[in-house]
Amino acid sequence: MPEPVRFTGRLVVASLLLSLVAYFAVRAQPHQGFVPIWPEGGLGLALLWRHGAKYWPAIAISNTVLSYAVGTPLLAATGVGWLQVLVVGIALYLLQRWHVKYALSDLRQFGLFSLACAVASCVALPVYGFRVGVVLHYPKARAFEFGMDYFLSSLFSCLIFTPLLVSGSRRLFADPLRRAGIILALASIAVVGLVITQLPVDLQDRSLFLLLPFVMAAAVAGQMAGASAAAALLTLVFVAMARIEAVTIMDNILRSTFLVVAALTGYLLAVVFNERERAAAEMDFRARHDSLTGMMNRYEFENHLAHALKDRGGRYAMLYLDLDQFKLVNDSCGHMAGDHMLHEIGLTIQRAAPSGAVLARLGGDEFGCLLHDASQAEATEAARRFHDAIRDFRFQVGEYSFTVGVSIGATYLMPGNGEATDDVLSRADIACYTAKEHGRNRTHIYSAADESMHHRHAELQELAQLKSAMASGLFKLNAQRIIRLDGEGAEAPFYEVLLRHADTGPHGAIEDLLGMARRYGLIGEVDRWVWGEAAKMLARTGERGLRLSVNVSASTLESEGFQAYITALPGQHGFAADRMVLEITEAVAVQNLTRAVESLAALRAQGFGIALDDFGAGVASFGYLSELPVTLVKLDGRFVRDLAKDPAAEVVIGALAKLAKLRGILCIAEWVEDTALLPRLAALGVDYAQGYGIHRPEPLEDLTP
Repeated sequence: MPEPVRFTGRLVVASLLLSLVAYFAVRAQPHQGFVPIWPEGGLGLALLWRHGAKYWPAIAISNTVLSYAVGTPLLAATGVGWLQVLVVGIALYLLQRWHVKYALSDLRQFGLFSLACAVASCVALPVYGFRVGVVLHYPKARAFEFGMDYFLSSLFSCLIFTPLLVSGSRRLFADPLRRAGIILALASIAVVGLVITQLPVDLQDRSLFLLLPFVMAAAVAGQMAGASAAAALLTLVFVAMARIEAVTIMDNILRSTFLVVAALTGYLLAVVFNERERAAAEMDFRARHDSLTGMMNRYEFENHLAHALKDRGGRYAMLYLDLDQFKLVNDSCGHMAGDHMLHEIGLTIQRAAPSGAVLARLGGDEFGCLLHDASQAEATEAARRFHDAIRDFRFQVGEYSFTVGVSIGATYLMPGNGEATDDVLSRADIACYTAKEHGRNRTHIYSAADESMHHRHAELQELAQLKSAMASGLFKLNAQRIIRLDGEGAEAPFYEVLLRHADTGPHGAIEDLLGMARRYGLIGEVDRWVWGEAAKMLARTGERGLRLSVNVSASTLESEGFQAYITALPGQHGFAADRMVLEITEAVAVQNLTRAVESLAALRAQGFGIALDDFGAGVASFGYLSELPVTLVKLDGRFVRDLAKDPAAEVVIGALAKLAKLRGILCIAEWVEDTALLPRLAALGVDYAQGYGIHRPEPLEDLTP
């Protein structure tokens, strides 16, 4: 059927329906010469708003029928029809101009909708008043009454019936709880309204306030659709009230005013509760999803894992994806570029994922994928698709183009075996790590028989101990005294803070755990714990009571929060910055020289001491000493150890000490195990010394200034 014919048919149907509504609205009030509610106006606005202004003839026809049905001559009735077209047209123009959305879901949207209806209805007041007062020669007071009646009727018609059709009325019965609430509220309006219509006329208007609580309940239960449905039902109560006995036009105005107030109250409640629910839903979404990629976060993914582990009849596989070479983007172009790249990779992973897969960003550049009812072949195929998608991925930053790979660890869930989500994640992480060890950019499936898996399990167990060490007391801090060789001045006692195991037996060497902490990016947490404990000790010992040297690892020195954290310590704990010395190794310092110089220079300007450990161990010692803002250098202990038996050691120590003195830097000799070496070291220009021959490390808390 051609489109013009279809449109003509729809226009005829719309005109017929609106005309019937207008006619029955009039016939429902046989004792009243004026109609307080014109439903076809609001219904017509909904029609034009949803389906286009081309349906305007239906407005003209239905309102002409309305006026003619109440006894208005046909020519005058046609004028009333065109007046309603003008009112609806102005309202439609304003709604579209202000980009008001159908849902009317927030205060701004509803406010603009109400304003558009009010402005459009205001046009009718002078026009209709002019018609009654000038054309029909009614007194001015009566003309104003007629104009107000038309204004309020038009406004209420738009406020009630337009939202009922455009704001998502289908939501009324979508939720069982909402359905019960809205049915109860609407039924209460009907019952109480019926009771009111049976009261004497002088009590009816006084009893209308009894309906307000049920209008509010409908608004809370059904929100905008519920509020509009309650207001529409309220109009039926008013029609029933008018059927019993004719009322004056002023009664119509008062009742219309009550209707407008009741409807607005319901709508405002609906909007407030809708915004509250939307805010709660948004907070819940943010709590369960990653803000960068929009995927689930680790918390929500673990919830899905836990649910899968309870499904005894299910067959699940989990893939653990860890990007390769992603750090290059952060280091080369900054974290903003890295975040943008992660967002794009997240979209790539979502496009490549099998239908029904549960995806999540687990943290950093790590992603998880849970596959339901997946065989080994299907899990392998899913991993292959991820590899292919990321292999084809390109990220452009200016003139640079970056690619990444992905290492994938796969494992299978064992529902009903009592395993926890941590067990699944641990196995997948182990398999992913194994994939990286075997060359990266490949998939490895977890196997309990794999020897590398057992090694990885042992590492993870140690790593778990490392994470809880600061809180559980696995670590303790010792301190070793550093003495001044020339004996000049009354300096505060000077110690180096050393990290040790509280019980080395079952845990292995501290260096092994710290090595794992560096590999897994946890060394920063260890460093911060050490600094915090050292700061507390400095605060307890009072002004000038103690001076402590604490170590800084390479990754911590390069981290963005390092400088701010250190700078804040004196103010937080109450000690002078010059009582803390930050100790870095030469290898750490030259690993990222530019960044090291900037951070260390800023800290030195704040008053912190800067010590360079293992000075002389590398070939770059002499060259870099002029660039690094250090106040102390600690000679590599191997030279001190060999001083008594190797003449070359004396030459090296003397040269290093002389170089330091030329730069205005104090020199510390480490590994002094024999106090007989102290005069010789002093003669070579060394300022300080430390070692087992001077002081064996003791617990930090046992120190006394």
